[in-house]
Amino acid sequence: RVLGPVAPVAGRNFVVPELAANLTEAGRKEGLQKWAGPGFKRTAVVLMGEPPADFKQWVQNALLAEKRGKVEAERKKKAQEEDRKRIIEEKKRVAEAARKARQAKKGDEEEAKEEPEEEKAEETKAPESEDIVIELTEDEKKLTFRKSATPDMAESVIAKSYASFSLPTKAEGFDDIVFEWQSEADASKLLKEWIFAKKLTQRVEDLEPGQAFKDAWSEWTKHLQSWRKLQSEWKDPAKRKALLAKRAEEKKAKSGEEKGDDEKGEDAPKEAEAPKEMEIDVEDLDVFAVEDVTDIGNGEPLFANFAFEDWLLLGTRFEISLLLHSFKKDLNDPDRPSFLHKDLAFYYQKYFKKTFSLK
Repeated sequence: RVLGPVAPVAGRNFVVPELAANLTEAGRKEGLQKWAGPGFKRTAVVLMGEPPADFKQWVQNALLAEKRGKVEAERKKKAQEEDRKRIIEEKKRVAEAARKARQAKKGDEEEAKEEPEEEKAEETKAPESEDIVIELTEDEKKLTFRKSATPDMAESVIAKSYASFSLPTKAEGFDDIVFEWQSEADASKLLKEWIFAKKLTQRVEDLEPGQAFKDAWSEWTKHLQSWRKLQSEWKDPAKRKALLAKRAEEKKAKSGEEKGDDEKGEDAPKEAEAPKEMEIDVEDLDVFAVEDVTDIGNGEPLFANFAFEDWLLLGTRFEISLLLHSFKKDLNDPDRPSFLHKDLAFYYQKYFKKTFSLK
């Protein structure tokens, strides 16, 4: 805000080191609008990839100076602590000498005075300074950049914008683009590989559930409620009897219709026989061969004997399956068809609006 009105008449070069903004096309275009005057040559300088030898040497010198500063600070702190202890001891000796002087009513007082003086001369000797050789370790010598305690860009900012990172082009409004460290092709390849690697580990903070997920989740909820209701009716003998009678009538009517179609055109159609009730051993049943989970063949639902744990496992399995398919569809990114298990709870909360827990 301060440089905006002053820059056009200052006649100087200006550096705009915006991190997040300079890494995205939209951010660069917005920044260029502030320097649209005819007196400016807008140049994008790209520092990406392997730095030159002089930069590496500068980093090594900076690391060594930082390490030396820490050692010197530690040595100074240690010396101050030793001085503090000497002062405390000196005060104790002076206090002890004064106490002895008061107690000495008769005798040679010179002896009492000489003793603390000798001790004082002994204790006030300054400690000899040690020469410490400070060098970089092998791992530190391999570092290309310094690691800062405070990151250049917050992790939350990276998570929201890294997928949009790109290299500057003249189409954005730059007069010139300079690649200082590596060529444009190498820098482009490096950035693409970095973004791809980031996508494999970084979660998508602004992802929202799509309409397809909402419809599927609503339909599943209705099915689950009807199944729980059917299980309750099956456990009630009176309702079970009525349910079986209803299904028998439906099967009889369906069988009659099919037979009537087969005998169509005959003069005297035979009376449709009632279908025989099937005997099914649930323990030996192949659940994957069941066509209708509400009727395994004898009127009994496949979930007739489900306990709380069974319903929980069924619901969790469906939810995770729906989550994985919906994530792939809603994100629509071929580089990220799925996510890591560490982010399951995050996406589960985002889609189902509840905490993921199997307890």
